[in-house]
Amino acid sequence: MVVVNVGPLSVEGLWQRLYLLPYGRASVLFVVIAGIGMAFFVRARRTPKSRWRALIWRAAVLLTGGLLLQRTTEDVGVILPVYGVLFISVLVLQFLPPPVLLGAAAALAVVGPVLFISHGLDDVGQHLGPPARLGDPWPEIAHALVLSGRYPLVTWAVPFLVGMWAGHLDHTRATTVRRLIAWGGALAVLAQGASQLSRALLGERADQGYWRLLTGTAHGQMPLWLIGSIGGALFTVAVLLRWWPLLGRWARPLVMAGQMALTLYVLHVLVLAMLRPSEDITIATGALLSAALVTGCLVVAVLWRARASIGPLEWVLRASLLTGATRTRVPAAPVPHPEAQIKDQHP
Repeated sequence: MVVVNVGPLSVEGLWQRLYLLPYGRASVLFVVIAGIGMAFFVRARRTPKSRWRALIWRAAVLLTGGLLLQRTTEDVGVILPVYGVLFISVLVLQFLPPPVLLGAAAALAVVGPVLFISHGLDDVGQHLGPPARLGDPWPEIAHALVLSGRYPLVTWAVPFLVGMWAGHLDHTRATTVRRLIAWGGALAVLAQGASQLSRALLGERADQGYWRLLTGTAHGQMPLWLIGSIGGALFTVAVLLRWWPLLGRWARPLVMAGQMALTLYVLHVLVLAMLRPSEDITIATGALLSAALVTGCLVVAVLWRARASIGPLEWVLRASLLTGATRTRVPAAPVPHPEAQIKDQHP
């Protein structure tokens, strides 16, 4: 996330392309994980009343806070408002069985890009307007969030739905983890290959009209990009599950940063809004600034977590004004202990 938001995004050569591998993939990974976490949340909140109160409050915080944060910068597209809308959708999605969630994701992966081309792009393939900000007319905000923004709901609902489907899987089974690794990796590689082939065959037509549906440019909102980036996200999650017994003991600073994800996200956007890196920044400068930001985030997380059990914005997210109380921590995903081994469980 930091590497992508710092830049540069126009690079050449193998090593520079590897450096920018997160571009178009990091944000999808986060949305898939949000879907997985929401599946855990729905299971943990047994009563519908406790669910809708928490969901509405968190959606309101993310939507309003994200629109406000977007006023600080136009260089970084703030994704928080879309999270808010996705969280509200869980009021309905929580009643759908996993196969229906996956089927809805597959259908929207086709329909969503068509709607995006029809309503979100101009004749030269650019977004119709700037990102939605607090203070804009609500019809413009709604149009940007659903159809024409940098993170339009018609396409970004797809990784969220896949995440909710994946959240219903038994992640303690080695067979499940291996299948996610195999299928996720295969989808990521095949979609990327198909994208490169289609662009080579289409040439200049690749950026014109509905021909874009056959391309897979990062953040292009098209089916091949959605399939490849979601496959990569599932692959990443499964690999971490598979090797967590070895990685977990070394990853504590990263875990602490993950527990303060909202706080660190807002902090890094504000820092970049003040620094305003230029579009023609060199890759060396971008890498140096990214390393400094990542290091700073890790230091902040470790120091804060040494004194508090929850980040400041995470506290706001979990505090419900409807009940006047702070919600207790929802049980985490069934991730095996670092000393444990994932075992097959045959029926």
